[in-house]
Amino acid sequence: MLLSVIILSGCADQKPHTVDGRLHLKYWAVWSGFELAAMQSVVDLFNQSQDKLFVELLSISQLERKLLVATAGGNPPDIASLAYEFLPYFAQKNAILPLDGYVERLGVHKDDFIPVFWEQCLYDNYLWGLPIMGSAIALHYNKAHYREAGLDPNKPPVTIAELIEIENKINRLKDDQYERLAFLPSVSVPEWWPYYPPWFFGGKLWNGKDKLTLNDPLCVEAYQWVADYPTRLGPERVQPLRAGFGNLFASPQNPFLAGKLTMIFQGSWMANFVDKYAPKLEFGAAPMAVKTPDLYGTVIVEADTIFIPAGSKHPEASFEFLRFLTSQKANEMLCHGFRCISPKRERSEEFMRNHLNPNIRMFDSLVMGEKTCYAPKISMWYEVLDEIAVVFDKVWLHQATPYDALTEAQNRLQVRLDQEIETWNLVSPARHKEWDAFIEKSRKGDQVE
Repeated sequence: MLLSVIILSGCADQKPHTVDGRLHLKYWAVWSGFELAAMQSVVDLFNQSQDKLFVELLSISQLERKLLVATAGGNPPDIASLAYEFLPYFAQKNAILPLDGYVERLGVHKDDFIPVFWEQCLYDNYLWGLPIMGSAIALHYNKAHYREAGLDPNKPPVTIAELIEIENKINRLKDDQYERLAFLPSVSVPEWWPYYPPWFFGGKLWNGKDKLTLNDPLCVEAYQWVADYPTRLGPERVQPLRAGFGNLFASPQNPFLAGKLTMIFQGSWMANFVDKYAPKLEFGAAPMAVKTPDLYGTVIVEADTIFIPAGSKHPEASFEFLRFLTSQKANEMLCHGFRCISPKRERSEEFMRNHLNPNIRMFDSLVMGEKTCYAPKISMWYEVLDEIAVVFDKVWLHQATPYDALTEAQNRLQVRLDQEIETWNLVSPARHKEWDAFIEKSRKGDQVE
């Protein structure tokens, strides 16, 4: 840790101004490839739009770890971006700054954003970041396979029962081994959402306050659905196909892109990889199949956020870039480059018409609906995620019943959550006092740099 602090301190900006006198701001992000290029285009637009600030975009691997080290060492970047799940953890570590005062004074309005994306930036009644891009996780399906099986390519399954019913029409055996399957709840390409099944059965992962609810009957039923797959299909037939999937998401060997899976539960970014690796694939996207029709339209929603690390020497200047990035022109340029959902309520018809995701209007309707779900906003979420991944594997491999696996995880994680809450209750009054003081200064426009 000490070595990391020294290294990061050595990399700190020693020249706060550019040669033309503009204030130099460092922006850390996790993207690479075309995504980094898309963000760089927007950064360039900002730098060209005024002559006071200059933002330098840097791609940083393992940003979540390095940000804490840099903050502890007193040399954080001025701006950073990560998924919303990190915000509660960073807030409790006092590693980011609350934005409430800047938002109130500088004209960024809650009502300008789709509610679910704004909500993901809130924690403990403070605003920690601004949503800059959105995604939704839904069912993607191969229309050619549907036609081949005599199914309507414009009518994907609504219920879990319908999803199971069409297996016999789509699944394909060769030499007593599956070479194609309609769907698998577990595909390991990679397994990003092992926690998703309960929502599609009407279950919840926690009570929204202080208790996890992993072994709720609806959650148990959801993981029983997972466990039933190898039983129904035959583990000796399905496991060789699944084992061959590996960790090949961004690849022509992705099982959906390679035609080995007719349907896959994936993010709205899937269109990017279809375009790159399987451009002839005719696919559709729809809400995930659910237990009962009244749940149809349930969707997992995720936001990429931008925020200001604690210890930033120029927070108000940094917020100017945040505000620019959430303006309609800049944000549509960014979301078009990433081929993702805009978190803004208003979007131009040109943005929608020229969007490179052919299913963007469907995804838009889902994120604006009332059946949105997202990971619990708790500081130990990634511990929960790791534990649920173990549950998923145990259930899939029949190493434990869904109830036993979920109860074991529930008991262990609830102890940890109770500890987190107890610790937070001890330190939160001091944190709130500090945050409130910062908000008051930034609300008034007092010098906080």
